[in-house]
Amino acid sequence: MIRTALIVLALSLAAPVSARACMRPIDTPAERMAADYVTVAVATVVAVDVRAPERPNRAFTAEFEIDRTVEGHPQTGRLRLWHEEKTECPRVLPLPVVGEVWAVYLEWDARGDGLVTQAWPLVWAERLDPRFGGRADADAGDLEPPHR
Repeated sequence: MIRTALIVLALSLAAPVSARACMRPIDTPAERMAADYVTVAVATVVAVDVRAPERPNRAFTAEFEIDRTVEGHPQTGRLRLWHEEKTECPRVLPLPVVGEVWAVYLEWDARGDGLVTQAWPLVWAERLDPRFGGRADADAGDLEPPHR
């Protein structure tokens, strides 16, 4: 019995990192939206730069222009989202498309150009974030892909 347990332990420790990547739960979009932010705003995607053409939604930067502030400090200027997934258990995040409207979340007062902490398509925020009329108990299964 002890020998079997030791073999199982040794095999699990020897497993490649990618095989263990999903062992730690990843926060859902709803959980990340529910966090405290200094500013939550609606913004339009004005530029997207894909850095991994073979899997475009895995590594990209997106630039947003703020349309309106929903909560927190009023913001102006352009914001940038830098997204890179390094595990086999990635965050749920579609590739932005120029012209789409997204919800952006800031942990700091940008008051101008800066980095976005979190961002999702506005249609997702409208489903998951009470600030946009969403349900806090909704989950990723309630999401639809952004309209293309």
